[in-house]
Amino acid sequence: MATLTERYDALLRWVEEDGGSLNPAIQIYHDDITKGSFRVKDSCSVGIEDAIVTLPLSKTLSYLDAISRHPNFALSSPSNAYDNKEEIHFPTEFLDETPPHVVGRFFLMQEYLLGSKSEWWPYIRTLPQPEHMSSALPAMWPSDDIEFLRGTNAYVAVQDIKSTLKKEYKNAIKLLPEKYHAEYTRPLYHWAYSIFTSRSFRPSLILPAETLRDLPCELDDFSVLLPLYDIGNHSPLAQIAWTTDEQAQVCTLKARQRYSAGEQVFNNYGMKTNAELLLGYGFVLSEDDKLHNDYVHIKTKADPDAGDLAASHIVSLRPMVHPSSFVGRSKLLSAESMSCLPCFSHIQDTLIAALYESITKGGDETNDVSLTEIMRGEISEPVLEKIVNSLGAKLSIDLEDIEENEPEYEAANRNQHLATCYRDQCRKVLENALRSIIAGNG
Repeated sequence: MATLTERYDALLRWVEEDGGSLNPAIQIYHDDITKGSFRVKDSCSVGIEDAIVTLPLSKTLSYLDAISRHPNFALSSPSNAYDNKEEIHFPTEFLDETPPHVVGRFFLMQEYLLGSKSEWWPYIRTLPQPEHMSSALPAMWPSDDIEFLRGTNAYVAVQDIKSTLKKEYKNAIKLLPEKYHAEYTRPLYHWAYSIFTSRSFRPSLILPAETLRDLPCELDDFSVLLPLYDIGNHSPLAQIAWTTDEQAQVCTLKARQRYSAGEQVFNNYGMKTNAELLLGYGFVLSEDDKLHNDYVHIKTKADPDAGDLAASHIVSLRPMVHPSSFVGRSKLLSAESMSCLPCFSHIQDTLIAALYESITKGGDETNDVSLTEIMRGEISEPVLEKIVNSLGAKLSIDLEDIEENEPEYEAANRNQHLATCYRDQCRKVLENALRSIIAGNG
């Protein structure tokens, strides 16, 4: 059996076949903590605008590859034509009635089952394999491990994900002939979900406009796997660029900062909180003086009259204006919200605005007030008091849920330790926010 190093070497050769490359100053590094990552080789460096990875679009894997094999679909895929003598494609009914993101997962399952006959085998054999999924994303954890999340919003999200996956698989598999059922199992679907969730990219960020012009679905209804490209780990502070050369049919990950010998070279997955990283990637970022990534998500009912106000909002470990609240500051609807009342300092401005809209709807309070005025408390005292009380009540309930659902025994494995770390940070976020509400409204 090939070693992991040999598999990574084969992956790189496979990418190079179509003109791709890994910067010669960078190596693929693997350890128990970071898993696969990019590191600068000894005595080397990476400069600004240097390419980290150049990937031919022919090596990407997605829903587009599934439909390109079917004679009823004229859309050409960015991937190579299938080279096997026996053309394999899913039935028309399956492709017509199954959501594109689900089709993409079934296509990955198909390629995994083909083994060494698959065009993407050099890539698939470097991925976490199905038997290792119990230590991947929380939705795949054993029930005893998931219990350590009880009381947090991540626990609720895990239940929703599990329910959605069950429905997706049930609806998809019934559209496939009986011969598929023995191999296209639910555990394998869960594996494909985990791979796409933790490693894929939005088509609109990677694929050329020409490729996306005649899609038989909405833009970004599916996602794209980028072999080799996806090895880069996440840092919200990483300065990078994703570029696509439509003529050369390649996408490139470029550095926008310098790296010295021995340093890890990061990608940047975007402004994601620890809750999103935990659910989507299976890790959280530790808190330090320069960066914290701990936020509790608060949902409000979507209001058609609320304009651009989101139905999901965040509460921050530190004030939103704090330099370490990198994600928090990026989510403020208005920069002027940074000069808010102390009692609102840990709260995303969209949540305060949504509460204002809800409290004043149908009342005598004017709706002409600006977001800045709301955040600064330049509104009627009764309305301000109701907003503060509503916030305090909601955060207190969430804190009680965490405290009342404290695990009955000590964490005993990696999943449970990760969940314990996450719930402790959620508790700290809520405690800090409640203190600011009490102190700022005193």
